Amino acid sequence: MNVRTRILKIAKKKFLKNGFYKVSMDSLVKELRTSKSSLYNHFASKDELVKAVIDQLNIDINSALDEIVNNDKLSFKGKLIEVSEFTKNLLSNVSEEFLKDLEINTPDIWDYYQQTRIERINNYYKKLFVNGVDEGIIRDDININVILTVYMNLMELPLKTQYQEFLGLHNQNIYELTTDIFLNGIIRK
Repeated sequence: MNVRTRILKIAKKKFLKNGFYKVSMDSLVKELRTSKSSLYNHFASKDELVKAVIDQLNIDINSALDEIVNNDKLSFKGKLIEVSEFTKNLLSNVSEEFLKDLEINTPDIWDYYQQTRIERINNYYKKLFVNGVDEGIIRDDININVILTVYMNLMELPLKTQYQEFLGLHNQNIYELTTDIFLNGIIRK
């Protein structure tokens, strides 16, 4: 594994677990058993490293979603279950500190991350929901873009610290609850 890949792997692990604000470049150098100059040869600043971690995270997420959504052996419900499990596991591995650090300390990177999320939802989730319409599981009288917009807005809740604090829940729990309400509604049947 080359040095850049090792740096990204360790930084991603530490940042997602602890947030990046409290993780010093010195602690990364120590864990990598390399020199500070080697680290800075690959990443000119901590912000650049954070952006590279976000890029790697996006690659990982997109790859997993692509595999699930394009799996012809799964029905819509199977794909939905797989996507939900993947997302829940992802949120359980991404600390609230990391999300807070992005939003508060690097607003430009936060905006970039949010934009990539919107692109991902428009790409993979749109395809998934169209599949649900085609299978007759999702109502075909609702504009698919309205479904996506509602979904995108609901998926904001787990990422926003003010909602985590207001609800007193962790991001993966908020995701589970909002997904359930989105799919099943609030009216008793």
